[in-house]
Order: sequence, then C-alpha cells, then structure tokens
Amino acid sequence: MRQKQSSAAAVAELFEHIVRSIHTSSFTLGLNPAQWNALRYLHSASDSSRSVKAFARFQMVSASTASQTIAALVRKRLVTKERDESDGRGVVLALTPRGRDMLQRDPLQALAEAFAMLDDPALTAAAQIGADVARNMFLVKNGKDVNLSNADCAADEREDPHHRR
Repeated sequence: MRQKQSSAAAVAELFEHIVRSIHTSSFTLGLNPAQWNALRYLHSASDSSRSVKAFARFQMVSASTASQTIAALVRKRLVTKERDESDGRGVVLALTPRGRDMLQRDPLQALAEAFAMLDDPALTAAAQIGADVARNMFLVKNGKDVNLSNADCAADEREDPHHRR
C-alpha cells in the first residue's frame, strides 16, 4: 500500500508540473489563462450556452468573475455581446474574427500536439485516465466515496458542470 501511495504522489507531481507549465504559458499575447479558457469555451459552446451565466457555471466561478473575464475580451475586441433574439433581456456572446484568429495561437496547442504524438492505444488510454482522474477529483472535492459504482459515478458526473454531455 505504501508503494502505491508514493507512486500516486509521483504521478500527481508529474501532472502538477504539466498543469503549471500550461498555466504559465497561458500568460501570452495579452491574455491570461481565464481569458484563454473563455475563448475556448465560446468556440465550442452551443448557441444556448454562449452566455456569461453559462460560462460562469462551466468554470465554476461567480457570475461577477466570469463577467470581468468576458468584459476584458470585449475590450480587446475578441468577443462581442449581442441581445438574445429569443429573450430580449439576455445577451449572447460570440467570438469575433480576431478572437477566432487568436485561438489559432492558443498555448494549449502545445499540449494537444504532445498528445497527438502518442500512438492510438496510448491516446485512448490517456483520454480514459484523464476522464477517470477528473471524475475522481470531482468526487474527492465533494466528499464523495471514490469507490462508487459506475451508475453512481454517472449520476455524479451529470451534476458536474465540466461533464460534457
């Protein structure tokens, strides 16, 4: 048991090193990591999810924090805010052409390229490990039993705002 704990700690340190590297490289081209996340989110979000409120839920931050991030991107002319035609009170966010161009220089591409260098079985394993670790982190952070059944985990994942449906 002791060896597994130290091995898990070593893997955790390796992941932390990778995450720190990505985070540090995300302070580039006049953007910070939260702003890069917002650009990525808006690029892949459905029309109904392109709002400050939905972005805040996805990032698990306050509406105020999300609003500040979006406001900075609007000032930088990377995002626009438009009235929601289906709900006159709502606002729909959209990437500008400049925002889409900025994503071509996304610092996360280095990690994507590193994953692309893996063979198919390793990439499939990495995807499964990433999903399992994300699920377990959600469970640990929420005080849930990490040894839950798959059905219980599926129910918990539906509650997780990062879980893609």
